[in-house]
Amino acid sequence: MTLSDVNILIKKILVGIIVTIVPFAIIFGGLWFTPKLLSKTDKTKQHIQIKQ
Repeated sequence: MTLSDVNILIKKILVGIIVTIVPFAIIFGGLWFTPKLLSKTDKTKQHIQIKQ
């Protein structure tokens, strides 16, 4: 194997890692953000009900 072959192999491995990590980051980020978003809306609804 020449140096260019090793370089191409390393680039392919890095691209594969990035392609794998990005969807997982999107999925787990959404799962982490959804409860925070829903808990904020629940708190605002509770404050509105208490003020009435």
